[in-house]
Amino acid sequence: MLKGWRCLRCFTTPLPFSRVEPSVVDGPTALPEWAQNQRPHLKPLVVGRFGVSPPWCDPVGEIPLSIDPGPTFGHGAHPTTQLVLTEIDRLIKPGHTVLDAGCGSGVLGIAASCAGAGSVTGIDNDPDAVAWANFNAQANRVEVEASTCLLSSFTKPFDLVVANVLPSVQKIFASDLCRLVSGHLVLSGIPADQADNTTALYSGHFTETQCTHQDGWVAIVLTP
Repeated sequence: MLKGWRCLRCFTTPLPFSRVEPSVVDGPTALPEWAQNQRPHLKPLVVGRFGVSPPWCDPVGEIPLSIDPGPTFGHGAHPTTQLVLTEIDRLIKPGHTVLDAGCGSGVLGIAASCAGAGSVTGIDNDPDAVAWANFNAQANRVEVEASTCLLSSFTKPFDLVVANVLPSVQKIFASDLCRLVSGHLVLSGIPADQADNTTALYSGHFTETQCTHQDGWVAIVLTP
């Protein structure tokens, strides 16, 4: 869980990120061979105000984020990550409380924190993902407390909830997310042909206000 993230720098001032070679593994867990092999191929990208770059590249974007995904999901290149980053940029307000359900590398929560969120909580059932999310939060100078907390353990609603997970996980999350959203719920990780089935999980609780598409994937925005 990524709990209580606070940005410790103004995003208008570039971070003095420490550049490393992609062959250097300077993270919290050992990398499997496939993750090590992908590192030289990770490149900087810009999504709206957010710029996502690995630590061996120069920072980019108005709000630069240094993200080393390690063996986790969430460098920023996948369409679903980009769709959710776009919605965070559009919906976030200063002081918002944010929940990232299935945080992976932590990129979405870090983005929300650096865009003005008051606190950000994230959960993941993979201890390696929690470790890398904490590592990336520290690299971006945000406070982070990480754990594998269950959604059922939360009682207070959040202003913004993002869940970039596959439809099979959306089904597991739905009942808890229905009680944890006070403002906007952003769902992604969803193939376009499964959008209606995913929205139906929240029928009677939420209204769909937006659905955006990119390369066969969608992000759905719901409000209570």
